[in-house]
Amino acid sequence: MKHIAYSRQSIDESDIQAVAETLKSDLLIQGSQITAFEEALKRYLNVSDVVVVSSGTAALHLSYLALDLGGTTVFTSPVTFAATANMLHAVGANIRFIDVDPQTGLMDVDNLEQVLKKTSSHKSTKMAIVPVSLQGIPINLPAIDNLAQYYGASIVEDAAHSLGGEYVCDQQVYKSASCSHSDLAVLSFHPLKSICCAEGGAVATRDPGLANTVRLLRNHGLMRQENSYLRTQKLWGYNYHMTDLQAALGVSQLKRLPFFLSKRKAIANRYYECLQGEPYCHFLTPTPKVLGSAYHLFVVHFRSKEVRDAAYIFLQSYGIETHVHYVPLYKMELYKQWLGEFSLPGAESYYQGCLSIPIYPDFSEEDQDYVLEILAKFCNQL
Repeated sequence: MKHIAYSRQSIDESDIQAVAETLKSDLLIQGSQITAFEEALKRYLNVSDVVVVSSGTAALHLSYLALDLGGTTVFTSPVTFAATANMLHAVGANIRFIDVDPQTGLMDVDNLEQVLKKTSSHKSTKMAIVPVSLQGIPINLPAIDNLAQYYGASIVEDAAHSLGGEYVCDQQVYKSASCSHSDLAVLSFHPLKSICCAEGGAVATRDPGLANTVRLLRNHGLMRQENSYLRTQKLWGYNYHMTDLQAALGVSQLKRLPFFLSKRKAIANRYYECLQGEPYCHFLTPTPKVLGSAYHLFVVHFRSKEVRDAAYIFLQSYGIETHVHYVPLYKMELYKQWLGEFSLPGAESYYQGCLSIPIYPDFSEEDQDYVLEILAKFCNQL
């Protein structure tokens, strides 16, 4: 029986050679590959500063610490990986979940505006927004930035899903994580993301002060004194370094990103073409096509949770991995204990039917045909 992952990394000989060469170098941590990867990301994103770290979670944690979000009311999406909100809990922020669009899972800007307006009536409330770019689709950052400026809130874009994604504002094209409409942006280099470092993350910003703080926090908060063995403890920090092996892989993978994006787009377009026909069109709908998506995921929506769960089990029985991105975080027990029980209609609707089906750069047409064949078989039995 075939086994098809819903996503996987793409590693070629150039990636292997980059890591092998670094293994022969003098420094495997805090060496030249770290600088090379940060510089390559700065050029790609067109930002003034990028700090690479050990994981996307570490990038979130350091971003929240750099903005001093302890005690701050922070608005974010419940449809995201746990790290987005878990690190807010870690720094002592007061979290408020904002509803999402039921088709894309992206934060509902109108709902955000309503909640900001109510919260801002308490004059002493410090606020921040953590919008999440989901599936590869960059969120509407210009609209969120307008609200943030009006209400005096800072913005951290969780761009873990959307490296390579783009959005348009005033007829100008911006890259996700370019920090053109945010204070900080966070990337992940987990094996299933746009590029892979085995594990790793990055914080991007146009604010040199925030960049310096993130760098300090990455290295235990220690600052080296020039021409001395002494170090000054400037902040309480962490060991969140990326290794040079990971950075070397990141440099190589970033060169391949245009190829990855073109492959993902071609696979997504083929899905869109096929799924509008019989028998699929009666039982599922893909997330609407969005220009500028990096197609980190390809999500289809079934008419109910029961049908979605049955599809998950049916596809699994034929060796096809799928996933649900995501169960709303407020449904998890610890979040219920922290925030109380509630529900958001857009998030509930999105969650009830969403299923991520396979998409990744090395996904062959033959394997895609197999996925479509088994998905048709499932639809025909309904």
